[in-house]
Amino acid sequence: MSHRYYLKKLTSNELGYRKGRLSNGQMLYVSKQAASFFPPLSRAVNNDSVLLEFTVDHREHPVWLNIVYHNDLFNREGGTRDEYRIYLSRDMAPDDFFFRPDDIVLMERIAEGRYALTRFRQGNEHYDVLDDLIEKSSMRGRHALVEDLPI
Repeated sequence: MSHRYYLKKLTSNELGYRKGRLSNGQMLYVSKQAASFFPPLSRAVNNDSVLLEFTVDHREHPVWLNIVYHNDLFNREGGTRDEYRIYLSRDMAPDDFFFRPDDIVLMERIAEGRYALTRFRQGNEHYDVLDDLIEKSSMRGRHALVEDLPI
């Protein structure tokens, strides 16, 4: 059975910080071990992508974000990239500081291509429980896939 929840602890790099200063656009790295949590993307199609629908607390309407499989390692001579990214928009992150390093995002799969996203910041009553799930995860990096949540 596929997992229902994907947890991701955010890093300064993916949030656009360089040398301690915000300087680039924002995105969420997706672990390759979590790729099956999202609709399938092709190795053969360079930078294959699909729009995902997210429900979030801070918007009345769904937010649409692009997940891109940067995959030129498999389809371009001299290619080096093999990574998944979800690119953030102003609908998802109304300002550059909406998401911060060490925030945890919880994505719940509602249906194929449809998700709910909730942000947890240090000090939130559920943060430590989610952080513990990530720490105990066998996934490399700051990710976890889980079927049930103890919150």
